[in-house]
Amino acid sequence: MKILGKIIASIIGLGLSDYFISGVVSDGRLETIILAGFVLGLLLYFIKPILNLITFPLRIITLNLFSLVIIGLLVYSTSYLLQNQFIFMNFMSLFWTTIIVWISEKFISLDI
Repeated sequence: MKILGKIIASIIGLGLSDYFISGVVSDGRLETIILAGFVLGLLLYFIKPILNLITFPLRIITLNLFSLVIIGLLVYSTSYLLQNQFIFMNFMSLFWTTIIVWISEKFISLDI
């Protein structure tokens, strides 16, 4: 059930980012947002716990702010996997997308 929450949070976060952030470019289809959210949700469910374990000392030193870097890397990895369908034009669009995905993950997954 937790994986479904991560996927839904990712779909909502990427959809909001595509709609509100000007540097996020997609092909405009709902299927692309759903596919990107599905891929990001799987990465958040399977890869993020491993990265959290590896970077545990760094997350303690930064008061868990390094988790935003981890989520940003996973969002960028999703963009890389879906090469011409979901693109970030600059670093700030990736940063704000990471913030939106992080907030949606916190609220929807109830991982507070």
